[in-house]
Amino acid sequence: SARLVGPPAPLLTLAALLVTLVTLPGTAEAQESQGSLGSQAQTVPVGALGSAGESDVRSMSDLRPMEKADLFRQDSSGQVQLSPDGSMILYTLTPGSFPDPGSRHTQIRLARVDGSMDRAMTHRRDAANRDPRWHPSGAFFGFTSTRDGNGRQLYLMPVDGGEARRVTDLGGGVQGWGWSDDGEYLAVLGGRGGNRQIWLTDGEARGALEPLTDHPTPVSSFQWRESGHEILFRADDAWDEADHRRREAGFRARPLQRGLVFPDFIELFPTHLWHVAVGSEPRRITEGDFIVRSFQDSPRGDRIALVVGPLDPHVDNRPNEIHLVDPATGAMEQLTDNEVGESLVGFSPSGSHLAISAPRDFQGSGVSDIFVRAVDGGDWTAVTSDFDNTLLGGVWSEDGRAIHFVGAAGVNRQLFRASIDGGQVEQLSDWRGVAAIRNDGPGSLAILGFTTPEAPEDLYAVPWNRVGDRSAWTRLTDLNPWVEEIQLATTETVRWTSTDGTEVEGLVVYPLNHDPNRRYPLVTDIHGGPAAAYVNEFLPTSSNPHRAYGHYWAAMDYALFLPNYRGSSHYGHDFQVEIVGDYWTRATEDIHTGIDHLVEAGLAHPDSLLMMGWSAGGHWSNWMLVTTDRFKAIATGAGVTNWISLYGQTDNQASREWYLGRDAGLNAPNQPWHDFDHWWAESPLKYIENASTPTLIHFPQADQRIPMPQGQELHLALKNLGVPTEFLVYPDELHALQDPRNQLVKLMGEVGWFETWLRGQGPWLDWGEVLSAADEIEAALSEP
Repeated sequence: SARLVGPPAPLLTLAALLVTLVTLPGTAEAQESQGSLGSQAQTVPVGALGSAGESDVRSMSDLRPMEKADLFRQDSSGQVQLSPDGSMILYTLTPGSFPDPGSRHTQIRLARVDGSMDRAMTHRRDAANRDPRWHPSGAFFGFTSTRDGNGRQLYLMPVDGGEARRVTDLGGGVQGWGWSDDGEYLAVLGGRGGNRQIWLTDGEARGALEPLTDHPTPVSSFQWRESGHEILFRADDAWDEADHRRREAGFRARPLQRGLVFPDFIELFPTHLWHVAVGSEPRRITEGDFIVRSFQDSPRGDRIALVVGPLDPHVDNRPNEIHLVDPATGAMEQLTDNEVGESLVGFSPSGSHLAISAPRDFQGSGVSDIFVRAVDGGDWTAVTSDFDNTLLGGVWSEDGRAIHFVGAAGVNRQLFRASIDGGQVEQLSDWRGVAAIRNDGPGSLAILGFTTPEAPEDLYAVPWNRVGDRSAWTRLTDLNPWVEEIQLATTETVRWTSTDGTEVEGLVVYPLNHDPNRRYPLVTDIHGGPAAAYVNEFLPTSSNPHRAYGHYWAAMDYALFLPNYRGSSHYGHDFQVEIVGDYWTRATEDIHTGIDHLVEAGLAHPDSLLMMGWSAGGHWSNWMLVTTDRFKAIATGAGVTNWISLYGQTDNQASREWYLGRDAGLNAPNQPWHDFDHWWAESPLKYIENASTPTLIHFPQADQRIPMPQGQELHLALKNLGVPTEFLVYPDELHALQDPRNQLVKLMGEVGWFETWLRGQGPWLDWGEVLSAADEIEAALSEP
């Protein structure tokens, strides 16, 4: 049995009580255990693409295990725009790519919502095409592209195809664009430095671009008003031309604000809202010592909703407040006054109500609610108060009487409808998988993204009044047909009872050709956040091929365990906030008892346990390093070592004040100097002399969330103590690795680290093998 060291119990208890794999008849979990993992993903009509159920049935001998190249092969959809008549969508496709990020090669595609067609509108692999928008007539569309090598410019294209026509040639490229609601005018935001202004031309861009604004400072963003030929725009009250010139000249030295080193993270000048009509001079709407961070126009035209923040470089988004402003008079009405951040969901279709999202009761940092208020006055109503779980996004129903949203349900994400009249929440779906709302406007038709562990996300169309009926869904895309060639691992939902009696949930990915009479090495991969969760989606995701790559582990004869420990989202407010003030205890118990269950169930070998994680997952990997020796090896990425030093290094003090300081209030006694002993007692570094497990450390060199000195503190300590350790640094990367080459190094490094310390197969990192793998991946992805 494992020898436990470090701080005293209860956090080290390993008892696994009343642990069960839930396989209720007729449930998604039962289908998993019965081997019908793909059944739900195969029931959707797909028009000319063919029903997913019509695909060739391949024998196991025809399938191959997932390879490294497959981790980088996944295509994904991005921006989605429904046509004015509702018959088609434009969407961006980001291809799987190596060694360049796929974002450099994004394409525009067109699909019919009846499923009869999905075709590429752009083709050049050497350009990033994005921001597709329909002309109000629906006859043509526009998009921005880097194809001509002079920055991001605007292009127009007929719906029936043909050559795209470039309509701008602005220095510094295009930063925003859009048509007036009648399509008569096209406005573009572009220009370099202080010359970033709004330019205007006719709706088909046959005439020359003419300046609509000649503002004394750069325009930050703009929107056409809901009707008429009027534009709202944001601009700073001042412009530091000398600062701009020193950046252009390559001078990078500058004073820091609140410890941050992002060049443009802090706004030092007031930012205000302006109005300009075609043929008229701009007019200021707001004024004062504050920043208008975002805005939205009402369909009625009588109000504009604002998110307003104070002009203070030493605060974060907690002081942001919601205001309404009369565009004619500039009179402002403040609608919130608290210490939490809010965001706009939007006005109802009639403009009679405004919806926002904010933490429950406008307090703390637990689950959020959608709040609705009549524009003409009244109190906020939390229309989702009956839904005690994580909600994602929200769109108004066509009649303006409800809001649709995606809500968490453990390892799945379902669709819900919240009435604005009585605050009743209705669950519209009950499936195994993850849904996402991809069109953001009110209407009768929903464009959804949907994924399961066996199928990467595709797009579907369904009437909102039938979203829970999978037979009513029309499949619009088939983005990753190559998955049919892969022998996919079995992914099951697992539930167990933790030390204190709380039921905990997670996912387990079985080795390929799993033999129930054999035990396997188990990799436990801890998710970040910590207010996040593993869900029933295809892993790895397209944006993170180096994270939670279960099918690849399965091909290497490993099992993968993905626990949703205490502190995770998706399980309600109390579950999410239970780690506040005592960061480690309950979550550590949850992880240990989950591993114990898989050992007792006969899947995991007790002497072949491995641990990895990134961000908050790195936090827990570091904590496990100093509190147990049950793991053969650990790979920790971007994790905390010392909460006290992190507080002065990170770009996010608010999260630390909440979890460590026990209070998210702006003026609360929640900082390290208020309770130094507590912050130090929660730091893995305090117990570093207990460490003995071989540990691979990953850190992005430019990480601002968990800066690299955290890794340096850990590495130096382990070196001095004689604990086997290596330190992989990724230059120029921020908190999440973006360069596919770095993602490959991370993946091969940790696989090699585990193989070395588990099976004695070294070296842990062979650069010749990395370069060969890179060549093979590039060659594989270049094949048609």
